[in-house]
Amino acid sequence: ILLYSDADIERQHQMTAKSRLTQHEINAVLRSLKKLDRRKRGNGEVIATSGEILLQDEEQDFARDTVTDDTRIRTAVSWLEEAEILSRHENEVRVFPASLQVRALEEARRVIHGDKSLEFTYRQQLVQIVRRLINAASDEGITTDELGSITGLTGEGIRKAMADLARLGLVSDDTILTAYVHQGVRHSSRERFSQAADMEGDLIGLLQEHAPHLDRDETVPLHLRETNQRLKERGHKHALPLLVQRSMRSIAADGLEKGDRKTNVRVRTRRNELMHVTLLTDWSSVRNSALGRRQAAETVLEHLLSKLPRGERGADLLVETTTGQLNDALSFAQFLDKSTDADRLLRQALLWLHDQEVIRLNRGMSVFRSAMTIRLKKDRNRFLQPDFEPLQIHYKEQTMQIHIMAEYAEKGLQSVADAVRLTLDYFSLPRQHFLDKWLPDKKQELGRQTTPESWRRIVESLNSRTQRAIVTDNRQNTNFLVMAGPGSGKTKVLVHRIAYLVRARRENPRSILALAYNRHAAVQIRQRLNDLIGEDAAGVTVLTCHALAMRLAGSTFAGSADQAEAKQQTLFDDILKEAIDLLEGRNAGPDEADELRERLLAGFRWILVDEYQDIKELEYRLISALAGRTKNDQDQRLNLFAVGDDDQNIYSFSGSSNRYIKRFEEDYHANPSFLTENYRSTKHIIDAANALIEPAGLRMKSGHPITVNRARLRDRPGGAWEGIDPVGRGKVQILPAGPDAVSQAVAV
Repeated sequence: ILLYSDADIERQHQMTAKSRLTQHEINAVLRSLKKLDRRKRGNGEVIATSGEILLQDEEQDFARDTVTDDTRIRTAVSWLEEAEILSRHENEVRVFPASLQVRALEEARRVIHGDKSLEFTYRQQLVQIVRRLINAASDEGITTDELGSITGLTGEGIRKAMADLARLGLVSDDTILTAYVHQGVRHSSRERFSQAADMEGDLIGLLQEHAPHLDRDETVPLHLRETNQRLKERGHKHALPLLVQRSMRSIAADGLEKGDRKTNVRVRTRRNELMHVTLLTDWSSVRNSALGRRQAAETVLEHLLSKLPRGERGADLLVETTTGQLNDALSFAQFLDKSTDADRLLRQALLWLHDQEVIRLNRGMSVFRSAMTIRLKKDRNRFLQPDFEPLQIHYKEQTMQIHIMAEYAEKGLQSVADAVRLTLDYFSLPRQHFLDKWLPDKKQELGRQTTPESWRRIVESLNSRTQRAIVTDNRQNTNFLVMAGPGSGKTKVLVHRIAYLVRARRENPRSILALAYNRHAAVQIRQRLNDLIGEDAAGVTVLTCHALAMRLAGSTFAGSADQAEAKQQTLFDDILKEAIDLLEGRNAGPDEADELRERLLAGFRWILVDEYQDIKELEYRLISALAGRTKNDQDQRLNLFAVGDDDQNIYSFSGSSNRYIKRFEEDYHANPSFLTENYRSTKHIIDAANALIEPAGLRMKSGHPITVNRARLRDRPGGAWEGIDPVGRGKVQILPAGPDAVSQAVAV
């Protein structure tokens, strides 16, 4: 039985593309590793998890802790190692640099079995651990993997077991932890803690106000931008939607009680600006768990700061302690009661401090998370095309195999016998012989990552060779300026370019941002894109510049609709300035600025701007900051595709200027392409328009007059109106319109 649809092949291309890495992504992993290295004094050794290496998806639709994401990052690290840019070392966690406090196993067994609060099976597992530790050589390191294989406990279970053995007085846990802290400088660790703790407290309060009577297992939507705006109104000027998301994930990580694997809330991001929050207990438990974790975090932070030499000041200061010392610090805390799982609370506190960037765990990440140990080589800074070539060949082979699978299905629909013969030949004939026999007319299709029907809609349906060349340009790290005359298909080219990136190049739709002049134009782009590529269009972000600025800054104008127009314009300008400052990192150090920019961009790699001639100064600065125009590192710049016409700047009265489109070539090193075939106007109208605009000075399309499109070259100059209107016969008529706006309106 053969079940087949054309959509199956499109989906297969999509699924295969999701598992692939681009050269840009591998270089992004390398950049992240170098940033982590710089923060840790640049000694070349990085200990980090996959999620920390590539913080690429703040929306959690492609969650950082999924198997797919982890595999792709580790694959990137492997290819960087293959290119001899780094070396990866064993992730061995030595869980027992500790001191045994008992000399004989029988003594330990008596103490362990004397604690009847522990389950019998767990007590036996503790005895097995002590037996292995007693029999180990004094200089032997024992890994969590080894202890796990002996006892059947997970890595987390081993850590808890070590804490319980320490509590029983059988071992002194001296596992070394190191972390970077900030003391006596702007954005110190104490300042960061205060900001994160206060904002989290108010965030929980807002959640409870929003849904005070929410029952267990009920879900409520959380609009990130509206929540962020309310936090700003409560004095949290540093608030951003991505910080709200980060706080929500920390709240979701809090447990109910000792030994319980459940959490207080479950969160899931549905869209860029919407989270769904499911309450699994009650608001009181949520508030108390978060408070306890913050109190523990404050105790831990003060302990770490106490390890600094007296008077030392600076950012990224390295301190060293042990888990035993941290547990001792917590044990004296007044908020801790006997029912609290102190080891679990310590782990939550450390990871919260790390995730909120109050501190940065160094050695110790591998104790609490599955971290990699990587050593960078100083003489290589880039993963180059020759390094990527073997992987690219592999991906091309995958694409060809999908087309062959489609051919098998097509043959099978007509004749199963032919499909069987194709299969036998695939595994027996040389490749070229097989292709010549079974796909002689499809050699061009074999390299395309989409179906022939999709290619026809996106590329071959375009009206002109120039449009097709613009849409299918495959140059890397190239900026485009399309100078398009009236009626030449500006928006169509932009929409088809997006569709080509998604379907033919298999770029992640979430990496594409389209900017429109107004909301009506944005809706039109979304509709046309949906008609062209269906559900794949949902991932593409289409916004106005103001809507994008509001999203970046986490602001909303809810409740401001009744303000005067002048006041609203001031608000819009203020939001644009705030977004520009965030993208340019005005209030952050160089490394922090780059990291904040990447998080705000949330993986965007492509910016496409419609009606570029109509942008104003602040919009120009926003697009410039988005594109990374002033960045020296090519990989930190986004690809910019702008469509516009300097002859059609009609909004100068509101501040727009075509001087920005004239600066595009200089700003972004782009050679313009010209679309001058008009598809909607008659030859009479086009001739009149050319005559009217030709005397204008400093035109970018001088020497590129508008022409009627090729298919209508032989049409009558007045088009259908030559027969419909016996007076004007389709010619352009000049009307005496009078000297003022009223008489002109009447004439029109």
